[in-house]
Amino acid sequence: MANSSYVGDCVAPFLDASKFPSNEGFLAGRFCETILNLPNQPTCCLPCPASDYIYPQSFGTSIAAASWLNVAGLALMAFLLLSYLILPAQKTRSHYLSVCLIVSIMMIAIGFTIPLGSKPQQCHNEITPNDMYSSLECAFSGAFVVAGGLSVVVWILIRALSMNLQICWDIVPGNKFFYASQALGWGVSATLFSLTIALTGVSFRMGDTCHVNHQHAMGVFWGPLLFMAGAAGILQLGTFIYCINVYLKNLWTEQNGHHHNPSSGTPGSIKKGLPSYQSSSGSSQRGSTARAVYQRLKKVLWLQWRGLFIVTIILVDVVYFSVIFVWLDSQQTTIGQDWNEVGPWIICMIQDPSAKGRNHCMPLIQPFLVSEGVLVSVLMLLSVAGMQCFLLLARPSLFSAWWTLLRKGPSSAAQQPEFIDLDA
Repeated sequence: MANSSYVGDCVAPFLDASKFPSNEGFLAGRFCETILNLPNQPTCCLPCPASDYIYPQSFGTSIAAASWLNVAGLALMAFLLLSYLILPAQKTRSHYLSVCLIVSIMMIAIGFTIPLGSKPQQCHNEITPNDMYSSLECAFSGAFVVAGGLSVVVWILIRALSMNLQICWDIVPGNKFFYASQALGWGVSATLFSLTIALTGVSFRMGDTCHVNHQHAMGVFWGPLLFMAGAAGILQLGTFIYCINVYLKNLWTEQNGHHHNPSSGTPGSIKKGLPSYQSSSGSSQRGSTARAVYQRLKKVLWLQWRGLFIVTIILVDVVYFSVIFVWLDSQQTTIGQDWNEVGPWIICMIQDPSAKGRNHCMPLIQPFLVSEGVLVSVLMLLSVAGMQCFLLLARPSLFSAWWTLLRKGPSSAAQQPEFIDLDA
């Protein structure tokens, strides 16, 4: 329990804001409200970290578990990147879009891994959380998470565009697409990152990793993130619709061919059942075209199915993560503006400010918050993104190439100067 001298004119476990400096730590992260019914009308605050008072102890354990999953994902991504660097491109099927996506996912994993080694102090004082200006660990962890999140979405959008061009339009992106994607991929990410850090910032909001603050977040972070994810989703949906359309056309052509197949019988019946020359020629051409497109599509999908899965998985993660955090911001803002909604919880906390009483009162505030299960699921989805990408990008030939390298030495792994244009 916090020092009783900080209670002031408030009632435990809430602390009097007048007892603390007004220029240290992340002041906007305080959970405070002016209580008009108490003498001197003090501003009373929930002790820091606030999550200890509104979520059970298992929440912290789940956050720690998610952080360790990021360590595993970081190791797998580093192994994959090392494989791309050392092994022949024919074995790894490396591509610059895969490399850029791996680097982006690694940045997110690093952001969640930093607190495991540094053990940062979440709180600047008893009611004020730290932010990127008062905690170096917060600055680095939050910066990596923000940069990684933005760049992942940008590269997923570029990857979705690349696959749409190849599958739907039979256009293989060349050098112009490479240079444009590098400029836009890292340029857009860097611009949005700079705006987010300068206008919004990061602070300790949930666990030992810093996340984006609420102020201006929709305009410079969540809005662009959801816009790019939506654009990638539209491209991905268009690609799926095209694939289904080609498949159905080919299926219809085959069935139509069976229906027009002349049956045996009398010469008159054969002649009567034969179509005209022009109709037969047109149907034959359409059937040949449909079959040719279908055969090309099958070959492209055989090369691109991993990319399709990666884009779909990351898009689901990003949209889910964004929606939940926007919802979290909205819930916290609502509670901060009107504490009367959680009046029963406040009264319960005052009646029994002990740790046991805290756990007893938690169900009273849960309806006004994003549930523990939802928040944990968001962190878990982010944490397993690296492992998911590894399973889709690591081909069996990669492991056989490592085995050959270990058996025969570096001469067996002469690297090719360019990437292989597969799984773009």
